[in-house]
Amino acid sequence: MPNTGNDYENNKITRMQFIFLIHGMQVGVGAIEMPTVLAEISGTDGWIAIILGWIGSVLASLVIIQVMKKYPNGTIIQVVRHHLGKGFSTVVTVIYAVYMLMFAYLIFNRMALLIKTWIMQQSHTYVLMLLFVVPAYMIVKGGVRSLGRFAEVAILSTVWMPFVLLYVLKDAHWIYLLPVLKEGWMPVWHSVSSTILSFLGFESALFFYPYLENKKSASANIIIANTLTLAVYLFVTIICFVVYSPDEITQYHDAPLSVAKIIEFRFLERFEIIFLTVYLLLICKTWFPAFHIAVQCGEQLLAKGKTHLHIIVLLAGMVMVTYIWDPSWRQSREWVKLFNQYGVGTAYLLPLCLWGLLIVRNWMARWRN
Repeated sequence: MPNTGNDYENNKITRMQFIFLIHGMQVGVGAIEMPTVLAEISGTDGWIAIILGWIGSVLASLVIIQVMKKYPNGTIIQVVRHHLGKGFSTVVTVIYAVYMLMFAYLIFNRMALLIKTWIMQQSHTYVLMLLFVVPAYMIVKGGVRSLGRFAEVAILSTVWMPFVLLYVLKDAHWIYLLPVLKEGWMPVWHSVSSTILSFLGFESALFFYPYLENKKSASANIIIANTLTLAVYLFVTIICFVVYSPDEITQYHDAPLSVAKIIEFRFLERFEIIFLTVYLLLICKTWFPAFHIAVQCGEQLLAKGKTHLHIIVLLAGMVMVTYIWDPSWRQSREWVKLFNQYGVGTAYLLPLCLWGLLIVRNWMARWRN
């Protein structure tokens, strides 16, 4: 997190890079698990909850943009320091440092577990994580512009994947989606919390906003990013709902990968392996930006100007935690449940509270004058 305006100027990102960074942090391992989670709670009406979750994320995103407009040339840390003081900014820095580090580690670890489950069953999880340490170091050390370019490459390189999934619609049964709201609104409302959490990642705008070239388009950009995420979640979920019956889908934890397994060619039998291998790019673009933010928050607290040292220590720490603890899928899900509670407060409630404090502060300043 740079301390000068020149650093922001030297790392400007385009509108598309900003959109892809936000969208990239939202879509990762969660897209693979969402259809099953929704089916267990609200059946095939779960797609409605995705739309409601999108509405919540868009509203929270717009609040974040309003907060950042209070000090356009700095991240949320500089915004809070400028308006509310150094002590309060330190607290906010610690909150986001812990949050983003947890975000990065959970996605990193679950990515390795995914590879272990589907491709390399005999490998240790920490060994699989080691394979991504060097790429993570190189991209994160390059700064926000490097992350933006990686997000562009990752998304544009995988844009063909949804079209391939359309192949399975020949086996689809659209009757599975009917009747709509077969059990009423209550199951849908119960699953909204899951979809709201699946949109986590938009809060990265608190740190990427000052790098945006044209800040006037920030609100439109973040709505576009959330809408792209909505499109991905709806597409994947509906395909899984129409391919598998309402009872059958709950038996597949990674339903989209199981759907990809249906696709076979004469020259290629296990297409899901190719599908997952390419999808790893999308998962990396989820945790790389979160890890970058955690590193920069750490720099604000300790050893400023030692970016490479922070990256090495935190990457080594994440691998060591996995080596010592070696969490299973079940343990990982339990950690995610705890993290989600933290995520609601950090992504949705904290920016809203900061916005309220800034409004009150500005009102009091005008009243005194």
